[in-house]
Amino acid sequence: MWNGLLAFLAGALLATAYFLLKNRRNTPYLHLDLDALPALGEDLQTLAGLTGGVVSEGNACQILQDGALYPAMEADIEAARHCIHLESFVWTAGVLERRFVDLLCRKAREGVKVRLLIDAMGSSGSDDKNLERVAAAGVQLSIYCKPHWWNLRRFNHRTHRKLLIVDGLIGYTFGHGIADQWLGRGEDEKHWRDTAVRVEGPAVQALQSVFMENWIEESHCVPAGEGCFPKLDAKGNCEAHVVSSASGDAVSSVALLYTVAIACARREVIIQNPYFAPDDGVCDLLAMMVKRGVAVHLMLPGAHTDSPFVRRAGCHLYGQLLEGGVRLYEFAPTLLHQKIVIVDEIWSHIGSTNFDARSLSLNEEVGIGIRDEKIARELKAAYENDLRRSRELTLEAWRRRPWRSRAFDWIAYQVHDQL
Repeated sequence: MWNGLLAFLAGALLATAYFLLKNRRNTPYLHLDLDALPALGEDLQTLAGLTGGVVSEGNACQILQDGALYPAMEADIEAARHCIHLESFVWTAGVLERRFVDLLCRKAREGVKVRLLIDAMGSSGSDDKNLERVAAAGVQLSIYCKPHWWNLRRFNHRTHRKLLIVDGLIGYTFGHGIADQWLGRGEDEKHWRDTAVRVEGPAVQALQSVFMENWIEESHCVPAGEGCFPKLDAKGNCEAHVVSSASGDAVSSVALLYTVAIACARREVIIQNPYFAPDDGVCDLLAMMVKRGVAVHLMLPGAHTDSPFVRRAGCHLYGQLLEGGVRLYEFAPTLLHQKIVIVDEIWSHIGSTNFDARSLSLNEEVGIGIRDEKIARELKAAYENDLRRSRELTLEAWRRRPWRSRAFDWIAYQVHDQL
């Protein structure tokens, strides 16, 4: 009797765990008609339309590398007149946190509507006293998906989005967090490498809408009034489209964006990403593009990473990538944390999305695609500078790895969809 009851309880626990952990967006193996997909220099509407975005013209986009992001953000926050909307996954105690807390508190006391949304898991290292300060100063603070017994299924989903929207006129999206390791220039293991984009123009409204989605979901409050959705005039010459994904989506828009953008390439694809552990269909696509004459370059972190197990899961795919002709590099000085895709030196994507199953299938993510040769060239120049601090992996050397390393990589990859 007791054995039967224990077996029943064990089965129920396993079924519950499977139900909780397998609640994810659909990322099916996609059947692509490569000849039907347009080059991104000719047609951006197809990529934007397939991924739920709208192409807007007249945007001004500014690339910000490493710690240069924060002075720009602080200057725009300082100048805010109506509202400040900041969403971050990582929010950790330190110098940078105090700077932002002081600034947001001051703006709230001036009468500016300040809405701060941070993830419960990503902010676990925050200073509770500083969070109490922002709330006491009048900042509307919301913690995304605090853990409770009744929301365990939802708790597996995190907001990994990074957004700042000021007065509805200026928008940012980035890979950074509010933590001291992003201060600096990516020069050593204590200062991470990352990239952000500042946007003015019609695309800011789409970034605002993405923030509103999570804010309304978590706070149940609907922001309105000055600075939320003002009329936006043209500010530059960039064409842009915003892509986002949420836990309730039927299909992952960010996974679809990466897939279709790569498949649209005619000459070159450059990818820089900190966490690469996707389903193996991505490797098949990259190898397919190489066979079509596209040069595919993939830059990932080397030994310096905050997620060694994720890196080892990705290492399981390296042999397949190298056999397929993908050029594979590991960045040496520190954690390479930017999420960059550049296609044919004309289209670029910057945002929060990692190239792993958690970002593509579970997390709330956001990014912006930009069609502008100047922006693409600037990002490629930064990549080439990073290349000088990276080492290229070769198939011959990779095949000589000890069997223990290969076995560990295989084991890590078996749980890659939850890493």
